[in-house]
Amino acid sequence: MKKKLGFAARVICFLLLFGICYHVYCRWITPKFFTDTDWPTTTTFAGFYDLEKNSVDVLFLGSSHGVTSFCPQEVYNQYGITGYNLSSDQQGLVTSYYWLKEALRYQTPKAVVLECYFCFPYIADEPLNTDESYTRKALDFMKWSTVKAEAVKTICGIDTEQDAWSYYLPHLRYHERWLWDAPDRNDYTYRAMAAHSELKGYSPLHFYLGEKGEGFEPHDMDAAADCAQMAPLMLEYLDKINDLCREREIALILTITPAVSANIDMCNAVKAYADREGCTFISFNEQNVYRQMGYQMDMDNCDDGHPNIWGAVKVSDYIGGVLREQFGIEGRTAPQWEETRDDYAFTLDACERWHEGELAPYLSLLNHEQYTLVITYQNDVYMLEESTIDALRELGLSADLMGQDGCNYLAVISGGKVLTEQLTFEEAAYQGALSGSGIPLYARSARTEWGSGKTAVSFGEEEYYSENSGLHVVVYNNQKRKMVDGRWFET
Repeated sequence: MKKKLGFAARVICFLLLFGICYHVYCRWITPKFFTDTDWPTTTTFAGFYDLEKNSVDVLFLGSSHGVTSFCPQEVYNQYGITGYNLSSDQQGLVTSYYWLKEALRYQTPKAVVLECYFCFPYIADEPLNTDESYTRKALDFMKWSTVKAEAVKTICGIDTEQDAWSYYLPHLRYHERWLWDAPDRNDYTYRAMAAHSELKGYSPLHFYLGEKGEGFEPHDMDAAADCAQMAPLMLEYLDKINDLCREREIALILTITPAVSANIDMCNAVKAYADREGCTFISFNEQNVYRQMGYQMDMDNCDDGHPNIWGAVKVSDYIGGVLREQFGIEGRTAPQWEETRDDYAFTLDACERWHEGELAPYLSLLNHEQYTLVITYQNDVYMLEESTIDALRELGLSADLMGQDGCNYLAVISGGKVLTEQLTFEEAAYQGALSGSGIPLYARSARTEWGSGKTAVSFGEEEYYSENSGLHVVVYNNQKRKMVDGRWFET
């Protein structure tokens, strides 16, 4: 009897250890998309599970158009309305439906805002209207429950090329990943990177559409009657989303966000559906809404389909007003949204940085603990303007740069602390590791024999190198663990 019990105990221990190892292996090999990418899908869905239960007033769902349009922190800052953006790139309505079902296991929102661009045919030869990879991105990090099991069954029933077992046993789908996409640091830092969901599902973009958007004319919805045809499967799941919201007594708001590619026929089709079903529809391309927001397609969109961060501010402020005025959702103080005010302010500054060409204002935008900065300067140090000296002082630097000529200057600032500041006629160099991540940092500032400068900076495998004389600024985002900028200013 004791032998049998001992054997059974060993079998159980083996199975338990095997299960733990297999879970760790699957987590390691599954592709991840954190905040060091433009579309941090993994962070979005992992961050949702960190929310306090029943803390969300409004959920945002949809494709990348929704990801870049609805900023929950902006809505909270202006109206005190708590929200979370569960949109993801190329999110079809089948996926939107199941993420809504999953969200309702944890939250009791008063409203759901659905971006409807994917109601229409997008990839005609794909059964789900989207590529499998985007469906996997949205489902791989959903927790296992009857909702996920139902989603997998439905998806694989619609797209027979997909294998349901590969969702349950991810190694079947990703076991050859190391052949075509070698594991990177994100595969080893899941806990650290997944925790950074401060923007609550929103993805900021900073480019300007420019002249391609200058000729955009907002729609006159009363002047045209043609309606585009929704994809049959998308219409079926739009009905399911509508029915689920009605069953849970949640207001459903259908939207088309600012996009040159969203024509008036698409907007008319969604409006006709909303009128028929008693939903609210907002086209942000409709002339009255567009002008009320003060929207400018050339400056407020990143491309022909996605708002940049300044466009998202306008869209989010507008939808926040609708939620308060039309649906009576009152503001409140919520700790998890209060805690991320500074992160959002930092993101706004980070996006402004890309468009700032003047040295002193640029340096002022870098005064955040989230950055590690390497600043080098060679030769004509006395050429610096007083405003630049003041901006360097604000960063915590103190070397007397005025009147210096033929020197090498090197400063490293990380987390708001000056790690080194060197002003010398010899080569200036620094070597260390970033606190918290252990990523090695090397920086060098030197003059060449023929009088020009040489700057070399590396953060792990990321490098910046220049042989231009002048002031160099290399910016590393500690949270994203990514070099985000490298500039040379000819002073």
